[in-house]
Amino acid sequence: MSDIKDELLEQHIRAAQITNTIRFIRLYLVSIFIACIYTFCLYQFYFSQTSVYFNSWFVITAVSVSSMLMITTLYFKKGQFNPQTGNYWLKFVCLMTGILIAIGIALLYYYLPSINPDFSEFHALILSGLLILVSQTFALTYLTQRLSFFLLVAVPTVLPYVASQIFMTSQSDPLFHLVTNFILIILLLCANAIMNMHSRLTGMYYRNNVLKKNAEQQASWSDELCQQLQSEMNKSKDIELQLQLNNQLLEQKVRERIYDIELMHKNLQEQQDNLNLAHEIAGLNPWDWNIKERHFSITNEQQQTRKIDARSHQLLLQNKIHPDDITHLKTSMKHHLRGKTERYETTYRLQNTKEKWYWVHDTGRVIERDPQSGKPLRMVGIRRNIHQERTDQERLRLAASVLEQAAEGIFILNEDLCYIDTNPFYEKISGFNREQILGKHLFDITANYKSQQRSKHNEIVQQLLETHKYDAEFNEKFLSGKELSIRLHISAIKDEQDRIIHYIGIVTDLTERKLQEQRLSYLENYDPLTDLPNRFYYNYQLHQYLVSQEDSINQFAIIRLNIDRFRPLNEYLTNNGGDELLRQVAQRLRLTNTEALFLAHLNGDDFAIVYEISHIRTSVQQHCERIAKAFSIPFNISGQDHIITLSMGVSFYPEHGRQLDYLNNCAEQALSEAKRLGGNTIKYYSKENTKLLEQGIYLERDLRHAIQNNELIVYYQPKINFRDQQIYGFEALVRWNHPVKGIIPPNMFIPLAEQTSLISDIGRIVIQQTAKQIQEWNKKGFKNICVSVNIVAQQLQRGQLLEDLDAAISTYNISGESLELEITESSLVENSESIKDVLQSIKQRKIHISLDDFGTGYSSLSYLADFPIDILKIDRSFVSKIGQAKQEAIVSAMVAMGKAMGMTVVAEGIETQQQLNYLQSLECDIAQGYLFSRPLPEQDATIYLEQNMQCPTYT
Repeated sequence: MSDIKDELLEQHIRAAQITNTIRFIRLYLVSIFIACIYTFCLYQFYFSQTSVYFNSWFVITAVSVSSMLMITTLYFKKGQFNPQTGNYWLKFVCLMTGILIAIGIALLYYYLPSINPDFSEFHALILSGLLILVSQTFALTYLTQRLSFFLLVAVPTVLPYVASQIFMTSQSDPLFHLVTNFILIILLLCANAIMNMHSRLTGMYYRNNVLKKNAEQQASWSDELCQQLQSEMNKSKDIELQLQLNNQLLEQKVRERIYDIELMHKNLQEQQDNLNLAHEIAGLNPWDWNIKERHFSITNEQQQTRKIDARSHQLLLQNKIHPDDITHLKTSMKHHLRGKTERYETTYRLQNTKEKWYWVHDTGRVIERDPQSGKPLRMVGIRRNIHQERTDQERLRLAASVLEQAAEGIFILNEDLCYIDTNPFYEKISGFNREQILGKHLFDITANYKSQQRSKHNEIVQQLLETHKYDAEFNEKFLSGKELSIRLHISAIKDEQDRIIHYIGIVTDLTERKLQEQRLSYLENYDPLTDLPNRFYYNYQLHQYLVSQEDSINQFAIIRLNIDRFRPLNEYLTNNGGDELLRQVAQRLRLTNTEALFLAHLNGDDFAIVYEISHIRTSVQQHCERIAKAFSIPFNISGQDHIITLSMGVSFYPEHGRQLDYLNNCAEQALSEAKRLGGNTIKYYSKENTKLLEQGIYLERDLRHAIQNNELIVYYQPKINFRDQQIYGFEALVRWNHPVKGIIPPNMFIPLAEQTSLISDIGRIVIQQTAKQIQEWNKKGFKNICVSVNIVAQQLQRGQLLEDLDAAISTYNISGESLELEITESSLVENSESIKDVLQSIKQRKIHISLDDFGTGYSSLSYLADFPIDILKIDRSFVSKIGQAKQEAIVSAMVAMGKAMGMTVVAEGIETQQQLNYLQSLECDIAQGYLFSRPLPEQDATIYLEQNMQCPTYT
């Protein structure tokens, strides 16, 4: 029997090999045809001299291969040819193609070098090697179902090379032949291995089909046995009824039929044993209710019959039956006992010894009734435990409900990955209804016209076949037109013998989640106002440029851009107008930076550009100038044209650094320098800027320590009254007594303090020390001394100045008339109304207000009229140029204007007698300068005051 099976298997394998080779031979012939054309074209293209033999070979080969391909296609269709005929035809095709290729190789290798001087042996070796390797590769790919097919091609093909080793030993290279022979042997071994693999796979497929058919036959036999068992059970019931009737007849014919009774009893016993066995196998518990005699017999799971009183059995049932099932059971029993139903049948729950409920199916029939009254006398039946069956049914119903209601696509595949069931949600995802899906392969309903899609599907199938599971996320397009991002999870279901019988697949639609992720990614990486990358994405991308080894960017520039005077313009335009301006600025930057690597909106009006530097691009200077030129065109905001200028700061990689933060800081420093110069300019980072910045940082740190350690002191420069040449007062000037560097003049730290909140702290200290010094002078009898203190815009705007003045006046008990506050014109530019209110409050305290550095700022005469100014102070830059006609005219006009407006006029910076005489001739009120004294410390100022109560005459 085993030999017959082996023979059938061998026949099947042989037929399958021939069928598969017939299918692949078409591809092989097409491949050989292409290889011959390619070889022929190469020779014709590179070598002009033609050969009749080589051309004839190409024509014969092309015609022969085409003919064999046509014959194979027309006469050897699937399932329509004899395997034996196909075998002969395949051998013929293989032998013919091998001979044709061998002829071509011989012509290339032996003949063409001899007739064509340009065609060397090296060229012959290349083209003949190409032809033999290509033909061997295609034979190895398509003709290894049987080794004989491969050999019929391979042997003739290699004969020219073998012949060259035998007959051309003098011209041959032994190493080349060794390598060639080794490659040919390897090809032969590979062909044999592949043939064995194909044979094993075909055999396994045939055995699997045989096993499948045997399993189906076994299942059919099992169904037949079950039907026979049911028939036997029905027969047993009928026999039992017949026996009961016979028992009544036997009582009358005992003596006459004793032999027959014994024989029937013997048959009955045998059938009873069979019935008990069937009951035991089927889990049936027969019962017999003798209504007339009021007793009940029941057989338990161990086939032990127990007889109890009917009343006791009824009470026992009432205690064991579930309360919800008692009414239904009684109703079914009454209907049958009264003859309303053909048989009694019901399902209810019983309680076992472990006090757990289990389901039973109870069926029975009255087999004996009173002939006259029709009352039932005897009833028999069968009780069957159906708890497991009921539980399985509930689980199946629950599983079916879950499958129907699940919010994920679920499908079931057979072992061939074909659909056998789907749920409604999968129909919704795929766009096909259930009938259109069932029976198709897993990816028959998806688009496969792109190589990437086919590759992905093949990868999934391969992984399922190897690991029996797959779980991943990818984009899928269905033939219904739906294109979704899904998560696919497929796992195999195996039987008790670990054989795969089904695959369960779950498909989750991730499209909306992916869209949300894209939206979140956009919000995280892009500015929604300008639609440009934000600071986070800018830093990330710049970091990638710095660390990536793949990009060939060797040098680039970081350009930081800032809109000049954006803050006041934004307040004028309101928020909507400001946003529209930023959008238009971003759009114009986008259009002018198409060559840039990256463009980003960092925040507010701050933008950044990463620009690659190379010899094929315009320079950074030209690029920045092009941006500035583009911004010369007005921006139309809410119907109004606005000219916008930009400040730009540039740093270079790698000249200025190789770290992200450092490069950004360099560009920011250059931008700050451009802003400091008034904007609308381009500044490049330099090391000097860094040194100045570092000095500023260190200076700010030391200045904060100086304020905490009381290192700031006040110097006093005298002011002289022109009229009586008496000391009018002093100007308080702050100095920094550094513990290491000594006295630091104010021009070294005041500009830095004005950029921070430190100027307010310094001003408070000066006011306090000045008030204290005035108190000391008052105690010494100098009652009419007025000391002026310089006040900057920040002190006026922060709202702390009035409190500082009140605290100083109250603490040192001095008069407000002893103080004079010197403010600059720039302090009056912004927030004019609030500044005016503060100055009015100062005037209420009888403190004098002086306009310092008049003529060097905005020089608006409206300040003199609108603000409560008592004193007009002419700047030293005008006084120093007295002697020049134009400058003297300006000074004369200033003095005359101050006099006309009833103000006291002070001239500072007087250093020569000429300057003094000229100002005195103009009837200027107060003089101040080095001609009288330099700024003096507290003690020196007191000595000066004591010595010069009666000043000498400078005439």
